[in-house]
Amino acid sequence: MLTAAMLLLILYSGLHFKGASIVNEVTWLDGRDGIRFDLYGIAYAEDVSPPSRRKGSKNDDLTIELAIKPLDASNDGHFRLLLLLHGGDDAEQLIVGQWRSWLVIMNGDDYDAKRRRARISVDTLTPAEERFVTVTSGDNGTAVFIDGQLAKRNRELHLSIPGNGKPIRLVLGNSIYGRHPWAGEIYGLAYYDHVRSETDIRQHFQSWAKVHSFAFVRPLNPAGLYVFDEGQGYRVVDHGGGKHDLTIPAQMTILTKEFLAPAFGNTEYNLSLLQDMVINITGFIPMGFLLSTLLWHMRGYAFTRRLLIAMLVCSVISLTIEIAQAWIPSRSSQMLDFILNTLGAGAGVIFHSAYRRYSGTNPPKAHTPGQ
Repeated sequence: MLTAAMLLLILYSGLHFKGASIVNEVTWLDGRDGIRFDLYGIAYAEDVSPPSRRKGSKNDDLTIELAIKPLDASNDGHFRLLLLLHGGDDAEQLIVGQWRSWLVIMNGDDYDAKRRRARISVDTLTPAEERFVTVTSGDNGTAVFIDGQLAKRNRELHLSIPGNGKPIRLVLGNSIYGRHPWAGEIYGLAYYDHVRSETDIRQHFQSWAKVHSFAFVRPLNPAGLYVFDEGQGYRVVDHGGGKHDLTIPAQMTILTKEFLAPAFGNTEYNLSLLQDMVINITGFIPMGFLLSTLLWHMRGYAFTRRLLIAMLVCSVISLTIEIAQAWIPSRSSQMLDFILNTLGAGAGVIFHSAYRRYSGTNPPKAHTPGQ
């Protein structure tokens, strides 16, 4: 009974939604253009034609304009994604994200900056305050403008559009794996296949400040334009040249299922990771202890056989949970979790053997065939 109860507890711990909802937590704003992302939400467009490199340019020319308001400062230390252009390779994806109160723009998946990939960061995302963000990148490097004013420039950083000219995904409010949710409001998005001048950037902010709508961008025919003026439904119309409408699914959608992600790949190294590691290894120790107890009492198996059987059974349980987690918002299928669960089971067997040794418990009669 104890073993069955422990199994149910493990399954619940591994498969519950951890605060997330099966409903996609994206809603239309009431009384103004825009959408709101709560804890777990996503909006996306498939098969988006990326802006092409202009003739004579050494680098991809790009301008992105965003009007946003973060709802919190992401003080839990996790990297959050506002906007993502994904061409099939995490290492080349283009990101506009948030870490704590920092706005971060980069290519790749070096979320915790351990690999020191080039990025540009601005400490500007104050909770509940609107920001008009402009990002430009081209032959003269990358620059970030906040409310029409230059905030930071890096002449050595050149953002690249992923996909090598093939269709890409445009994602708002999350990653393609559904585990980097951003909370806040987006009022408008436009992107161009060229670098807009500083004069244009200031004028665009002034236009936004007057009307709080991206409708003023329509005559400029950008590569992509989302005004978010629909007010209802599951589609955001692209008023730009690409006509790649955004989808707001009714249910939280994980665009790419990831099974047993590498143990030390794009993992974010923080206190939350340490806590998860401790939970994953200690959570299976009681299961290993109970399985060892059953095998010892019922079959009289020696330590080595009990260790192998318990670790095999627990590895199957863990693998089942990790595969199922690929479909669950807020959860991720990790090889590290699988390894730690299995090691925890082995530790449980060791603890059971130590308990018997120091408590002076006599071994049961050896089991023989036919008994």
